[in-house]
Amino acid sequence: MENIKKINLDENINLTLIKSKKFKTNLVSVYIQRILDKNETTKNALIPNMITNASDKYKTLKEISNKLEDLYGASILADVSKRGERQVLNIKLVTTNEQYLEEPIFTNAIEFLNEIINNPLIENGAFKEEYLKLEKQNLAERIKAKINDKGRYALERCFEEMCKDEKFSISEYGYLDEIDKINGKDLYNHYKDILKTSPIDIVIEGEFDEEKVIDIIKNKFKFEREKVIEIPREKYEKNVKSIKNIVDKMDITQGKLVMGYRTNTDFADAKNYYPLVVGCNILGGGPHSKMFINIREKESLCYYIYSSIEKYKGILFISSGIETQNYEKTTDLVRKQIESIINGEISDEELENSKISLISSMRSLKDSIGGLSDFKFSQDISKTNLSIEDIISYVEKVNKEEIISVFKKLQLDTIYFLRN
Repeated sequence: MENIKKINLDENINLTLIKSKKFKTNLVSVYIQRILDKNETTKNALIPNMITNASDKYKTLKEISNKLEDLYGASILADVSKRGERQVLNIKLVTTNEQYLEEPIFTNAIEFLNEIINNPLIENGAFKEEYLKLEKQNLAERIKAKINDKGRYALERCFEEMCKDEKFSISEYGYLDEIDKINGKDLYNHYKDILKTSPIDIVIEGEFDEEKVIDIIKNKFKFEREKVIEIPREKYEKNVKSIKNIVDKMDITQGKLVMGYRTNTDFADAKNYYPLVVGCNILGGGPHSKMFINIREKESLCYYIYSSIEKYKGILFISSGIETQNYEKTTDLVRKQIESIINGEISDEELENSKISLISSMRSLKDSIGGLSDFKFSQDISKTNLSIEDIISYVEKVNKEEIISVFKKLQLDTIYFLRN
């Protein structure tokens, strides 16, 4: 694997260096972790774009844009995401590798990123009202726009119902009815608390002088720290007592079906987790899979169908686009495909094709800048710390008996259908 080094900088602030000569750019990613909490998720969703709009030194978006141009066309990206029951605020800076420039810019780039994160534009102890109003509008539009992607909307609704009393049901973008309650002063005070109390990971990927980078980060990146919050491990086991059947109606032409299964398999238990991953790929991982061949191709019951795993919560879900009248037949055939795996009806070709597909996908993480950064952060918060080659080795060793064993633990929890 690539040359990777991890260094602890301060209380729960980690620096990860991923050295690679593959790209002409370097990437600095800052990941700030919070527990998914309905009381703060909307505030957190506003913050990444608020701080990248303006800072104490660069007071307008134009000034920030000019600074990025000075850094030879660097770009800054900001967002929030959901990783299990964590909400992660992420700020990324992409710069050209100094080797291809006439002057060194990495120190300037780090100073700029530190300015953006640690010195946002503040007026009278609050985020600037003009920018906050704009970002509130943008966030509201983003929340409303989720409904436009009906497949994604159906998936989120399934998780909401399936995990109703669990943090995983909380949206990473927050809620419309919370937006107007947020003011600039409260949001700024909340942000200061986030920087003091959140686990923070800085990941640098690309080609660089290691000692120089460590020295720059230690000297230029400064955080005030207080008691850092602990983010508990998600519960992945649940005994399903009864299956939830949820139907929503909307003016749509194509129904969206999502079936959620509790896997009762720990992602940290590699000997069981990777047989589950391979089995999921056999079930619905592409054109070679059982559901694609038997439900989409042979029966022509759906426009698309696939299965995937929500790693942290131990959920295997099946997502499909179908006509309303095909609901019963499709759900019945999905169950039959799972039963066929439990009964050992796995051909050598299915097993081999699924392994090839997964290994190819793992290796492709090295093909674009950021793939390894995100992978390494994911491994760190999982506390699994496997390399890509470690995972490939586990996948290669999976056999049919192991897949059968983990699929026997699957329990159907929720069937969600969005129909016309």
